[in-house]
Amino acid sequence: MLKLDVRNKRVLFISDTHIPYSVSGYLLFLKDLKEKFKPEIVIHGGDEIDYHAISFHDSIAELFSAGHELDKAIIELQEGLHKLFPKMYLLESNHGSLIFRRLKHAGIPIRTLKPLNELYEAPLWEWHDKILLRTNMGKVLVSHGMSGVAGAWMKATGVSTVEFHYHTKFHITFFQTITGSRFSMHCGCLADKESMAMAYAKSNMAEFINGTGGLKSSGEPILFPYKEKKLPQIPKETHETIT
Repeated sequence: MLKLDVRNKRVLFISDTHIPYSVSGYLLFLKDLKEKFKPEIVIHGGDEIDYHAISFHDSIAELFSAGHELDKAIIELQEGLHKLFPKMYLLESNHGSLIFRRLKHAGIPIRTLKPLNELYEAPLWEWHDKILLRTNMGKVLVSHGMSGVAGAWMKATGVSTVEFHYHTKFHITFFQTITGSRFSMHCGCLADKESMAMAYAKSNMAEFINGTGGLKSSGEPILFPYKEKKLPQIPKETHETIT
């Protein structure tokens, strides 16, 4: 588990992107947050890539093959997230770790696979199972997803918690204890529910909530509801007919 002292620093979380099946405009949304929130630490909550084609669940034939999906995802990571955040911490996750899980399932030594930061050409990205933050409001444990119930992981660990994974959970719930105030935060997602890769969620009663979260320099948690950012319209070229 990585331990970071983030007192007096702004922390931006990036919720599940599931590249290349992310919600439209998510990069512009994150770019806007970078410019306005000015984070000093960036933590991706995991499921950075969807890896639909190599999932242990049935894949959809109409979607990309495993190689094509990986190619598209790496290009998108390079041209998008890596340019925005060349240094970033990421959490190990069920989708993001599918390559390792597949190797393990096949009985192939994991050391035969190059590290993900080499595969993605992102040398300053680091993956960790959990990250414990020291903030002005106490300790905050950040993990991909341990419980979709508000406060359950916080009560089990005794510290404030930040979780991802649960695409329909987007909230901050405060709890007052005899030792002080703690919070439980779920950060929603940046995945596109309309994508065929998310077909497994079509029958869910709850809808995906797009957004992400962060910590202010005071340690106070904050949520950022997703607002689609569109590229500016390029005016059509005018052509003069020369006679």
